[in-house]
Amino acid sequence: MYEEFYGLKEKPFNLTPDPRFFFLSEIHRGAFEHLLYGIKEKEGFILITGEVGAGKTTLCRALLNKIESHATDSALILNPMVSGQELLQSILSDFGIPGPGNSKKELLDEFNRFLLSQQAANRNSVLIIDEAQNLPLPVLEELRILSNLETEKEKLLQIILMGQIELKEKLSLPRLRQLNQRISIRYHLQPLANEEVPRYIQHRLMVAGSAGDIHFSAGALREIYHYSQGIPRLINLACDRALLAGYAEQTREIQRQTVVKGLKSLEGEETSAKRGALRHRLVLGLAGLLIFCLGLFAATLFLRSERETLTRISPAHSPGSPSAAAAANPQPAGPQAGSFYTVQLGAFKTEAEALEVAERVKATGYPLFLAKPDPADREGSHRLYLGRFAQRREAEEVGKTFMKVEGFSHVEVVTTAVENAKEKAP
Repeated sequence: MYEEFYGLKEKPFNLTPDPRFFFLSEIHRGAFEHLLYGIKEKEGFILITGEVGAGKTTLCRALLNKIESHATDSALILNPMVSGQELLQSILSDFGIPGPGNSKKELLDEFNRFLLSQQAANRNSVLIIDEAQNLPLPVLEELRILSNLETEKEKLLQIILMGQIELKEKLSLPRLRQLNQRISIRYHLQPLANEEVPRYIQHRLMVAGSAGDIHFSAGALREIYHYSQGIPRLINLACDRALLAGYAEQTREIQRQTVVKGLKSLEGEETSAKRGALRHRLVLGLAGLLIFCLGLFAATLFLRSERETLTRISPAHSPGSPSAAAAANPQPAGPQAGSFYTVQLGAFKTEAEALEVAERVKATGYPLFLAKPDPADREGSHRLYLGRFAQRREAEEVGKTFMKVEGFSHVEVVTTAVENAKEKAP
């Protein structure tokens, strides 16, 4: 819309991950060099993380452009929310391997033959998975199995996981410790520094064909950095709207007020987008309700076989009692004999609600316990507990992880004692 006015060949601040616009900041240059080193030295697993909009996908595209002429074949997976077999089929398809069959064994055998032929031809094979934080836990475990495709001397496949910071939290779960240990190179993309933002803006303008006659004032640059905090995607949004506002004013001098005017229009779009996202979540919620009805029965069977009844030490002791003192000042030596620390994920009005949460978190590998309602509890809450820990600090770390990764708004570390109840679980 404004390209002709500013003398540009194309829009300079599109949100698409065009590698021509890739800006080598100090942080992005470091990530790029780590990736090239990992591929050259056949390090196996490489992990790149960053905030939303930090430039991970653009980095991906720039890397593909760099390695395609260096005896390297690559596969890029952009939609990892699939099953293990579907992921394997997508990998083979992206490497250009004809589908050998439908079974997982046939797919793995054909992939292994391909990798061995690649090694014989002295070519590298690189698998890049973007938005890897969306990979289900079982699929992440299967990626570890793919890394077992190797010779006595080297890995046949280099796997690059790119994702948001939640990916690091997910990899820290006990179930994924073997995969986490195999990651030899890790790099986190930080936002751009304040002094790098003007160079970033100028770089994108020049790539888009600017003759150098578009100027952002110092106040405009400060406003853009204040809004974006150095996140490239947010810088693009702010600059695009600032150029649009400048076009409306017929000026190539972008002042602070021009940026503010552009950001106000952007805030209106964000509000509309949030409303649309809310409607989308409601639709997904209705679909999820149907899935829950199917999964509830399976979750019930799981907890019937796994569950132990817990009696939580009540915090409602008299101020002078030893239990109250211990609760107020926990000792580092650990819980009393016969007790352990556990993480209370919530108190639910019905057993069905507790079972739904249990079904969601059981894949993490921690033991789950469902406590029967305490007769003294008027609300009759069903409390769900996770894990059995000897140290309180360990339980607290796991609780923090579940708040970040699984989205629990509140968890509580408590001391519990097991009762081997004889009654059958309801």
